[in-house]
Amino acid sequence: MKTNELQFSIKNVKYAVKDSVLGTYGNPEDLAFAEQLALEATFSSQQQYGDGQIIATLSSDKGMTGTLTLVQLANQYEIDMKRKMEIDGGLADVTQLDDVEHAIYYEFEVVANGSKKTIKAWLLNVTSGRPSETLTQTKENPTINNIEISLTILGETLKTNLGTADYVDANGNTLKVTKIVSKPGDAGYATFGDAVPIPKALA
Repeated sequence: MKTNELQFSIKNVKYAVKDSVLGTYGNPEDLAFAEQLALEATFSSQQQYGDGQIIATLSSDKGMTGTLTLVQLANQYEIDMKRKMEIDGGLADVTQLDDVEHAIYYEFEVVANGSKKTIKAWLLNVTSGRPSETLTQTKENPTINNIEISLTILGETLKTNLGTADYVDANGNTLKVTKIVSKPGDAGYATFGDAVPIPKALA
């Protein structure tokens, strides 16, 4: 059914680091003031021909990539991603040896039928690259220099409703969940940003 729902804005960005041994996420921490989040599907399809016609299409869905644009550098996030380190005399950029898995939380707004609502979302199993940083000379007016962080969103395996085993569909396939969205009225909406949710199928 068609709606006139419009999406805009991004706010309240947080992150939670994943324990590499336990496989669970820690408490969410504030990331930084955000300017933009751009997400792009890592999806491709290959057509198989036979007798001069298409007989099958093979799809490959590898999650998402994206760019998170921040108003200012998030030093604690960079430390947790092991790209910065406190050393004698200051804060240093260091060689990034590990891809630290984490989840990213954000909120955005929608307007539908004249009513504005805040939507909440988690990106699951994310890794990020060293941010791009530009400094521009101020002229007539101050020049704001945003920070861009590249993201790779691999997702978590969907669990059964009890959360104790991987969900398997009727064809024997497991599924990856890259993003979970909660809207006003959904169960658990009020506390959705307090912890990284475990993706579970309906009972």
